[in-house]
Amino acid sequence: MKALSPSAARVCDAAVGHFAIYGYDGSSLNEIAQLAGMRKASLYAHFANKDALFVEAFQRALQAEATFVASAFRQEAEGDVAPGHWLVLHLAQRYESSENLRFILRTAFLPPTDIKAVVTSGFERYLDKVREGFCQALCARYSWAQRESTRLEIYADAYLGIIDSLHVELMYADPAVYARRAASLLKILDDSLSLNR
Repeated sequence: MKALSPSAARVCDAAVGHFAIYGYDGSSLNEIAQLAGMRKASLYAHFANKDALFVEAFQRALQAEATFVASAFRQEAEGDVAPGHWLVLHLAQRYESSENLRFILRTAFLPPTDIKAVVTSGFERYLDKVREGFCQALCARYSWAQRESTRLEIYADAYLGIIDSLHVELMYADPAVYARRAASLLKILDDSLSLNR
């Protein structure tokens, strides 16, 4: 990702929050420019059009959330938490506090048609980071995970299924429903892992 000037970065920061609320179609470049403390004409000095701004803001949001995922798995390892738990247990709080995550999920589930390929590939890279962190957590905890790559891949796919379903819950369910479903999914994951040591 290219380095941005301070004013272009300010535009991207404003755009992330705006796109998180209004999506692509409902967003206004004029409002984003105002949020960034400039006129719309000045915004065009940094970004050729709405697509260019949207893609740059999306890439920056993905990078921020990939950093959060890496941090989540480090926290998990340092706290001796069961593999995959820390991220799941903190995902709802992250969704509430992070415009980046709200923007990413809204965009991933409802991508703008003209840039769908960019959105899809970016979201898949984000999920790859989740998968990678979970695989590393399993390998650190269970000796079988270092030897049995097929089984490791099955658990990694199942964990991404958990994360995907919880992403949907974050967008459409209330916090109590999210908490109940997250706890149930983690219980099934833990039971399965304990049977396969």
